[in-house]
Amino acid sequence: MGFFINGDAVKKLLTIASMCMALSACSSSGSFKIPEIAPEVPRIQFENMFLRGVFNWWEADPSYKFQRSGTGWTVDVELIADGQPYDFRLSDAKWTPSQSCGGKYKGQPVMLGSTAYLVCEQGSENLQFTPSTTGTYRFTVNPASAGEVTLVVSKL
Repeated sequence: MGFFINGDAVKKLLTIASMCMALSACSSSGSFKIPEIAPEVPRIQFENMFLRGVFNWWEADPSYKFQRSGTGWTVDVELIADGQPYDFRLSDAKWTPSQSCGGKYKGQPVMLGSTAYLVCEQGSENLQFTPSTTGTYRFTVNPASAGEVTLVVSKL
């Protein structure tokens, strides 16, 4: 016993098949778009950070390496109050862009006892601190939001 479809049924099936193919061709762009994922911001490695500036010839000097303390990561620096600002920034020994933290704009001032927000990325700028009296100043940093750290300078 065979299977038989009459001519009208074949025409209807071919018409439906043609319409399906046409619709599927219109709905497909021929490419697959991968959704964008925000890049992961690297963790700031405070254990490898140095305070680098005009006071130490911008070197990664071990005496200017941040140390963990109860209030964050700190380094103490002797500064002379001569009315001129000290340019500085934070960075690891290799000046890795994601591990180099500075101001959002050139010459961003840091005020004694105030919280400054630093960006850690290529293109960050030098910060400036002008001590009011000669003495030892503590630079304390802590993580903030992604790619930023907080800095507070206090007099000891």
